[in-house]
Amino acid sequence: MTSTVTASAVEAEVESGSHLFTILRYSLIKGLGIGKVVTSDVFTIGGYDWIIQFCPDGTTAENKNFIAFYLVLNSGTTDVKALFELTLLQHNGLPSNMCIKAQTRTFNTSIAYSCWGVPKFAKRDEFEASNCLTNDAFTIKCTVTVLKGTRLRPTAPYGITVPLSNSNQQFACLLESGNGADVTFVVKGEKFRAHRCVLAAKSAVFNAELLGCMREKWTETITVDDIEAPVFKSMLYFIYSDSLPDFEQNSNNDGENKDLIFMAQHLLVAADRYDLERLKLMCEDLLYKNLDVSTVASTFVLAEQHSCKQLKAQCVQFMSSNEALKKVAQTDDFHILMKTFPSISKDV
Repeated sequence: MTSTVTASAVEAEVESGSHLFTILRYSLIKGLGIGKVVTSDVFTIGGYDWIIQFCPDGTTAENKNFIAFYLVLNSGTTDVKALFELTLLQHNGLPSNMCIKAQTRTFNTSIAYSCWGVPKFAKRDEFEASNCLTNDAFTIKCTVTVLKGTRLRPTAPYGITVPLSNSNQQFACLLESGNGADVTFVVKGEKFRAHRCVLAAKSAVFNAELLGCMREKWTETITVDDIEAPVFKSMLYFIYSDSLPDFEQNSNNDGENKDLIFMAQHLLVAADRYDLERLKLMCEDLLYKNLDVSTVASTFVLAEQHSCKQLKAQCVQFMSSNEALKKVAQTDDFHILMKTFPSISKDV
């Protein structure tokens, strides 16, 4: 007797996306009145239009001491099933503990269920005392997952499973081992072994120095005097792995955050020198997300010196409010900024 076993599986088909809604000049918006809302721009996720509503003074007298958020279906559609998450972001762009994750909800614009949310998202006084509210502004991130239906999932897919490439990890291991290295950099007393062809492939400057007609082509040891050793080491790691070292993740307290900013600033300078555009943009992004009163002036100087237009514009925007500018003006870096770039007074 022959017995056979077959199998099949079905899975939910979903489409997800996120929208960042920033509220500026919160102190002027607060006080609109109970039940009054401000709304985000329309954004599209899963083929449907959505908006976020923010109620700064509570939706009813009972919850007047709370801030509220709602996700609203803005399409003329019925029975859209979706789940969503609302998270207040800290000033550095990382998520805070003020968040909610809603279960699957059915949105229906023909009845009273076109919106879902939380009337008691957070106590207003706790929100205002948190680091989510900085320079009279804050940002909430809304992630929506729309259920599009179901689909049959193949249980025996045709073909051969090919693993994802791990060449970046392999190159990082090559740097660490030093196997086959043919050039040594001496940076502030520390030695770093590397491979000319790898450096030349990622940087036009290294290509000219190591494979071109410059004198470094004929020497096995090159001294670098104007870059700190940890910065040069991080730059080499990026060249081999196309990613930043772990310092990017270590910004949970003030000391580690200062180290991150220091590294990002100096790495940006090194990236500009060696024509590593992707590394330069990654450093700009880190500095952008960690702008505060103590760093904005020095970051502006750096952005101006190294042609970082987006980062410079964000610094100007940060200092554009009178409240923020008064605090920044009390820092030593601001006096250096005004002396170096007196024309900035026209922008802020």
